[in-house]
Amino acid sequence: MKHKALFVGLTTIDIQYFIDDIPVVNTKIKTGNPDILVGGPATNAAVAFAYLNKTATLASPAGLNAFSSFIDQDLNRVGVDHFDLAYGQEFETILATVLTSKNGDRTIVTHNPKEVKSTISPQKLIDLVKPQVVLIDGFYPEFSIECVRICREQQIPVVADCGSWKPQFADLLNDVDIAICSADFMPPDCETREDLFDFMTAKNIHSVAISKGGAEIEFLSKEKKGSVKVPEVKVMDTLGAGDFLHGAFCYYLLENTDFEKALQNAAFLASFTCSFEGTRKWLNFNHNT
Repeated sequence: MKHKALFVGLTTIDIQYFIDDIPVVNTKIKTGNPDILVGGPATNAAVAFAYLNKTATLASPAGLNAFSSFIDQDLNRVGVDHFDLAYGQEFETILATVLTSKNGDRTIVTHNPKEVKSTISPQKLIDLVKPQVVLIDGFYPEFSIECVRICREQQIPVVADCGSWKPQFADLLNDVDIAICSADFMPPDCETREDLFDFMTAKNIHSVAISKGGAEIEFLSKEKKGSVKVPEVKVMDTLGAGDFLHGAFCYYLLENTDFEKALQNAAFLASFTCSFEGTRKWLNFNHNT
């Protein structure tokens, strides 16, 4: 272990089917057994960080349900220490059904989580973990907003995973230092990437990146505006790749504090994960940046 990072947000159960093509309406497909995996933006990011760092800390609600022990076992196996925000509570697991076609494209059906009454306060969590960086994915806004406020007071860098616009980002982004956005992330009144960069600058976010799958990652930092090339690989599955990008970025940022270099190294790992089916098989192999 080199670094301490805290990932705050969503944990899901992903039921992933591998098929030749995405089905048309009113058809039934027979395929092999699905992969049943623990996922979610913050969770997958923590997994990638732990892959590089040997350990990571995740704060997310899992609670008491049919998947509780499965989640515990999976996170233990991949080196993620878990603070269950719904510890001891009955909690409805977030399920996602994922259809992955042979070219790596995927379709996901899921539902939004309910807000959780956390069994640990944000202040106590941060005091216990003492993170060098915190990543939030925008879920569980009441808890997350308090976390990022505390981080601002304690000068702990906060990275925001901006996958899609959610109303809570209007408040969350006020205390964020770095935002890594998908091409689909468009705040109100933003229509172009330049609009997004301007929006983030107005929020005093000093470094912003916009990822677009296999295309170059555009970024704006305190030092420069530029782009990072995404390595080409034979794509087997893109599920979780953006999340792994975020987790790897947090690790490489702590390694050398260079925003552009951290993006380059993280893009290499995210592409590497796309060479494997599912979100866990790649963990058994070494990658080289």
